[in-house]
Amino acid sequence: MRILRHSPATFGLLLVFGLQFSILNLPASPPSAATLADLGRGLTYVRLQRLPDDAAQLTAVWKAPALIIDLRHPTGAAAHALPADLPSRPRTAPLFLLVGPGTPTDLLAALRDHAPALITIGLAAPGLTPDITLSVNPEADARAYAALEAGAPIESLISENSTKHRFDEAALARDRDSGETEDEGPKSKVEGREDVPPITAAAPAPVAAKSAAPEKPLKDTVLERAVQLHRALLALGKLPRS
Repeated sequence: MRILRHSPATFGLLLVFGLQFSILNLPASPPSAATLADLGRGLTYVRLQRLPDDAAQLTAVWKAPALIIDLRHPTGAAAHALPADLPSRPRTAPLFLLVGPGTPTDLLAALRDHAPALITIGLAAPGLTPDITLSVNPEADARAYAALEAGAPIESLISENSTKHRFDEAALARDRDSGETEDEGPKSKVEGREDVPPITAAAPAPVAAKSAAPEKPLKDTVLERAVQLHRALLALGKLPRS
C-alpha cells in the first residue's frame, strides 16, 4: 500500500484551508432580542433599540391587548424595519409609542398605518409633535432610558411614592379653638400676685443640622405617563378587560 507523505508547507496550507471552511460554516449568531416586559393588566412593553433586528420581535407581542413601544433612542437603519406581514391592530387595542428627538419619523408613520389607536407620548422635536408632549429634561430622560438597559427593574422606574403627608383637620380645629399660637406660651396664673413674671419655657436644645436630603429615585417620566394613561383608560371602562 502506498502512503502519501506531505511536506510541512503542504500540511500548513491544508490546516489553514480547513479552518477557513469551518468558520464559513458556523451558524450565524442570532440577532439581539428586544427588551420585553409584562406591565400587568394586559399591558406589554417592548423597546426597539437596535434596528432592524429588534423590530422583528414585534410579531411576538403585536397581539397584546395594550402595547407600549419605546422608540426614543434607536440605532441602526429604520427603513423597512417593520415585518412585512405585520397585520393591523384593532381599534380597541391601544398602542402607546414613546418618542423623542431620536425617533425616526418614517418608522413612526409606518407604525401609525398599522395601529389606528396609536398615541405618541414624549419629548417634542423638530418635525415631531407628540399627541401628549411632556416637559422633561432630555438628559434626565436619557438617564432613565439607560437605567433599564443597565439592569434596573422596570417597576422601579415607573412606581410612584404614594405615601403623602395627611393633614389632620381635627387637630387644626383643636389648636384654633384653644387660642394658642406658636408665638405665645402659657401665662402664669398666681392668685393675688400681679408681680409674678410669666412662666417661660426653657430654651430648646440646639437642633443638629439636618442631613442632606436623600437622592430621589430615578424615574422614567415618559414611560410612567404611558402606564398611567393605560390604567386610567381601564378605570374609565374604555378598554376591554383582559
